[in-house]
Amino acid sequence: MQKIVITGGPSIGKTTLVEILASRGYAVVPEAARIIIEEEKLKVSGVLPTGEFAKFQELVFKRQLELEAGASGDVVFFDRGIVDGIGYCKCYGLPLPEGLDAAAKTNRYDKVFILDPVGKYEADGVRFSGAEKDKDVHPFIEAAYREYGYYPTVVPALTPDDRVDFILANI
Repeated sequence: MQKIVITGGPSIGKTTLVEILASRGYAVVPEAARIIIEEEKLKVSGVLPTGEFAKFQELVFKRQLELEAGASGDVVFFDRGIVDGIGYCKCYGLPLPEGLDAAAKTNRYDKVFILDPVGKYEADGVRFSGAEKDKDVHPFIEAAYREYGYYPTVVPALTPDDRVDFILANI
């Protein structure tokens, strides 16, 4: 299985690209954080990123492991990877969840694409941090992938379909 991560700061088009890839018949793994946020919003006292951010990162890490373990296909595209959690923790000054460092070293990806910001921020009803904090996270994510031995390919700010075509031409 060829494991390919699409990453970058929040609200720059990752999920849109993963949805296009799925519509083109590729296997995809959704973003764990989005799933956790949707689940926690349904609870009376859920753990959302605006509250217990360290606990939230732990839940995201565990869910990411589950999602990746269930992935199958010749080529699988991931809406974020395990290493993203390291970038978030470093940006927010949080300790890494137990096991995250080891998982980032052993659960390897074949290719990492990092999206250039598209120039405008669009709230998606899931994110809470806002445009300014979202911009802060992006370089931490890229630095985390580099720290763990990846050389992310930068995807330019193009139309979504053109971005997907760029990714497919570069795997």
